[in-house]
Amino acid sequence: MTSTSLIPSRAPALAAAAALACGLLAAPARADVSVGGPQRTIVALGVASAKVTAQDRKSNDSIKAAVDAAEAQALPDAITEGHEYAQKLASAAGVTLGDLLTVSNAPASPYFGYQFAPFGVDQFCGDRRVAIFRRGPDGRRRVVGRRTRHVCIVPPRIVQQVTLTYAIAG
Repeated sequence: MTSTSLIPSRAPALAAAAALACGLLAAPARADVSVGGPQRTIVALGVASAKVTAQDRKSNDSIKAAVDAAEAQALPDAITEGHEYAQKLASAAGVTLGDLLTVSNAPASPYFGYQFAPFGVDQFCGDRRVAIFRRGPDGRRRVVGRRTRHVCIVPPRIVQQVTLTYAIAG
């Protein structure tokens, strides 16, 4: 008696998937083996903000240019603040600050500052539906309709946040 597969057309695909899974789950070879344990580091956070001043508050291009300028102004200040704080940490710990290893501008909190424009990426102007209110005979406000308004939202400030990782010298 011969043994038959229930679904012979899927056998090659199943074998290929199993081989791929084994290849993906295998541990990668490492060539950079460090001797002497993990590297000692100091991590410091720097934060700076800049005011957004748009030339034309009703133009998306003007608002975007002002936001880009504020980001460019705040970023060096954030890096400087992070470096100063790392030096304070190093002196308080009694060590010397070494080379800068990494710089990251990923926010520590997603709710900190403007991450996205209100109407999408780089879109500060757009249409918004608003309610139309009227007072009824009883004096209460009632929604009697809706209308679409074109609005532009200028963020008041742009916050830049950087995380700096320094090696400890010595």
